[in-house]
Parts: sequence; C-alpha cells; structure tokens
Amino acid sequence: MGRWRDLLFDKGPEEGFRIHVGMRIVKTVIAVYVCGLIGYLRGELGFFSIIAAVICMQKSTDATIKNSFNRVVGTAIGGVFGVAMLFAETHLHMQRCMPIYLLAVALLLIPIMLLTLAIKKPTMTAFTCIVFLSIVINHFTDASPYPYALDRLLDTIVGIIVTLVVNLALPPYEKRRAAAGDVPASDNINGEAEKK
Repeated sequence: MGRWRDLLFDKGPEEGFRIHVGMRIVKTVIAVYVCGLIGYLRGELGFFSIIAAVICMQKSTDATIKNSFNRVVGTAIGGVFGVAMLFAETHLHMQRCMPIYLLAVALLLIPIMLLTLAIKKPTMTAFTCIVFLSIVINHFTDASPYPYALDRLLDTIVGIIVTLVVNLALPPYEKRRAAAGDVPASDNINGEAEKK
C-alpha cells in the first residue's frame, strides 16, 4: 500500500512551507486578467492566451522565457501538423469514414512525438500533441478550419507576451530560505549565490 501512496500522492510541502499568496500567484492572476481583457476586446474570451499565461508563468524570468519559447515552438509544430491533416482531410474526405479519420489522427501523433524528441524538447511533446488534437478533432467540420489554427497560434503568442511583460514588470520571485540560515534571500533560483 505504501508504494501506491508514494506513486499517487506528493510527499507534501517542503519543510518550512507556509500557505501564502506569493509573487508567482499574483503575477499569474494579473496575466490571466490581462489576457482575458485582450480577448474581450478582440470579441472572444481569449481562452488559449489565458491557458498560455497559466502554463508559462514560472518562478523566475529565465524559466518563464524558456517555458514560453517551448510553448511557441510546440504550438507551431502542432499547428503545422494540424493544418496539414485538415488539408488532407478536405481532399481525401476521410471524415466520411470516421474510424479511418481517427486512425490517421492517431498515427500522425507518431511523427509529432518523434519530432519533439529529435529537436531535444521532450517537455513539449504532450502540449504539441494537444495543440494538434485540438485542431483536428474540434475543427475538422468547420467551413474554414485554417483561421482557427492561425488564431490558436496568435492567442498563444498574446498569452506569452503578456506573461513575459507581467513577469518582467513585477518584482522577481525570491526563494526565502534565509530563515533556515543556509542561503541568503537574494540568491538565484538554483540556490547558488549570485556572482558579483
């Protein structure tokens, strides 16, 4: 039973952890609100920019930039494969036989996954597949599904830009381990003292 508990549940918070609203939470809430407002002004809800804001916001600016880059690349790859699949569907009319269409969709996940591994970005594999699936499953019956794919990329980029601006504009996250006495609060995210 202990093995399953270890597999299914986290060990719990770090020692000295206390529940509080930290800067990462504040920055995420602000980024989500701004993305929602931008979506509202564009006449939509901005769902994908909001999701991008939540996923991309990290403890440090460097981590946010890295995660944002992966998100853009993953969206682009998933979008290209999604548009290619929709193009093939419009010419081959695979939706007439839904099991064949679904088989083609499932098989196309193989090159998507292999590509993310080939470019040494395994952390974006799942997200890239999700973008692809959101295009080919949700929008293959649309009269014009290509604008959806482009809008999906634009929404994600809006969310990433907002997240980066919010992360750069507000004070950085500081790991507060000074109470333990082992590392000053001004240390970087890896716990190493900054070199002067």
